[in-house]
Amino acid sequence: MPEPVAPPGRWTRFALPASAPRVRLICLPCAGGGATAYRSWVRELAGAGVDVWPVQLPGRENRFEEDLPGSMEDLVEELLDQLGPALRAAPYALFGHSMGASIALALAFGARARGLPAPVRLFPSAGRPPNRPDPDPPAHSLPKAAFAERLRAYDAGSFLLREPELLEMFLPKLRGDFALFENYRPPDEEPLDCPFTVLGGLDDASVPAALLPAWADYTRGAFEVRLVAGGHLFLDSARDAVVRLVRGRLVPEAAG
Repeated sequence: MPEPVAPPGRWTRFALPASAPRVRLICLPCAGGGATAYRSWVRELAGAGVDVWPVQLPGRENRFEEDLPGSMEDLVEELLDQLGPALRAAPYALFGHSMGASIALALAFGARARGLPAPVRLFPSAGRPPNRPDPDPPAHSLPKAAFAERLRAYDAGSFLLREPELLEMFLPKLRGDFALFENYRPPDEEPLDCPFTVLGGLDDASVPAALLPAWADYTRGAFEVRLVAGGHLFLDSARDAVVRLVRGRLVPEAAG
């Protein structure tokens, strides 16, 4: 039986405390997003023995006043310090959406460098593979108007784009998030050994489905790409399909 481990303070939110799961799912947010995106997953997947830990990064929701670490490497070191006991205590998987896909990859490489157990599966979701960088100039360094247009490509209905004062408030945080994954380059090392399930939106113009097979360069394990209905933010529009897919890959007999 896996050892019960409590979620690490402010670095997770909504997780059920001191559970002993069959598998623990560490969920990482998109740029500007927070742990709330995965809140409904916690109790829904608990019944299948999946302990969902939505990660709360600095600079959002209840941690809005905090600064995001200046690099992916710094963020991964902090996350591994916080999550290390949990990664040792039970099998775990990593799910990351958009920016979170790059963080999940970096965490898996970081765990290997520390001698921690490998994830049982990696779920890069709506993430541009780091080896297929955007040919356009990095968004984080664009002037405000051009940056807002880039945001529109990801989420045309964003409330921030309709509220100039809110956009002004969130702009530094969003630039920091974009810089985090736009500047990230995975280590020049052997690929990971864990299986990858890559998710993409059928109507995602910012991360086209044709790019997603390039994630295979980062693993020697089993690899698949699964497309769901919706654009870049399909965690909302295709929520039930995504949860079913995750449950089916982690606990096949509980797929339903």
